[in-house]
Amino acid sequence: MESHRRGDLTEQIVITELKRREISVSTPVGDNERYDVVVEQPGGDLLRAQIKTGRLKDGTIRFNGLSQHTNASGHTYKRYGEDIDCFVVYCYDTDQTYLIPAAEVGTSMYLRVDSPDKETRQVNWAEEYRLEEQWPVDDANSDTVDSTVIETLRQEGVSVYSNTEDEEQKVVFVEDAAGDVAKVGIERAWQVDNRIRCTLDEAADYYLIYCESLDEVCSIHAAEFGDSVSLRTEEGCENPSRAKLADDYAFENNWPPVVNPSGTPTSASLVSRTVEMVESDKYTPTVPADCDDGQTIIASGEDREFRLRVESAWLEGGLLRFNVTEPADFYVIEHPEEAETYLIPDDAFGKSISLRVEPPEKNSPRINYADDFLFEERWPPQ
Repeated sequence: MESHRRGDLTEQIVITELKRREISVSTPVGDNERYDVVVEQPGGDLLRAQIKTGRLKDGTIRFNGLSQHTNASGHTYKRYGEDIDCFVVYCYDTDQTYLIPAAEVGTSMYLRVDSPDKETRQVNWAEEYRLEEQWPVDDANSDTVDSTVIETLRQEGVSVYSNTEDEEQKVVFVEDAAGDVAKVGIERAWQVDNRIRCTLDEAADYYLIYCESLDEVCSIHAAEFGDSVSLRTEEGCENPSRAKLADDYAFENNWPPVVNPSGTPTSASLVSRTVEMVESDKYTPTVPADCDDGQTIIASGEDREFRLRVESAWLEGGLLRFNVTEPADFYVIEHPEEAETYLIPDDAFGKSISLRVEPPEKNSPRINYADDFLFEERWPPQ
């Protein structure tokens, strides 16, 4: 069955199941909204739900947490962010409907049906997300996050002042021993695929994020992250020496927070290593004086010259992604959790680039595998 037809069928199955349970369901007019239906809770609150088809593979139900759009350059993918409140997932193989809060879902999510080979507390069990277990959606525990974080600060002897304009208590002000005041955002975090994830909604100097399932408060500096946080747990990390580990950001290990306590390689160190890898009897690398950020390298040979640009990469949905910030002949990126460096020619992609690092559900000749762009295999260019 074609994917769009399967999607339409899934939507009808889910709506029928919701109505069978006497849950009020409404659908938006037109295709301009990012949610598929609006469901009404017993108390009258409305939730925007995105309906997804779950696929059973290797003992887990898998679904995509991104929306796909098509333009002139091909397919693009976008997070749902705050445009939805939850995902409702139907799996044909289990004939079950699952409800997952949107905040728990990254670019994808696995719900485990069969027992894993190795037991770990990081498992998202499918049965715990069945519709009958999750409905109605309980949002009453937001106070738990605030009180836990504030109590953690006070136990450390930190003076905490509430923001009188913040009814939800998502921001507080703290004063250190020297009398300096910092703005601290309080956020809820979730366990997703062996990671602690959360979205940073409020502008602040520091953030304290609380993961209730682990009963853990993590402390992070605003300068280190963008609008979202992803911290690896040791159970799910193959190379902990190169990852942002949750333990390094635990409150007791990182208060007041500092930038990059886990020692994840910076772009400056990657530039240095790239210079070493480029230097040979054929090419002499230099960093041009007119490069403000120091991330451009000129590799000069007897009759050829190449401009290399070091870019920051991140993992998302089994892909290694990065954005081009300046034009170059080649781009150098590094896997954030493994000791691999990649060299990508300028004519291989557009402005947004992704390399497949995890096996896809279905092979395609259009997939760009990261292993095909290993630096040692691509340099020097032929």
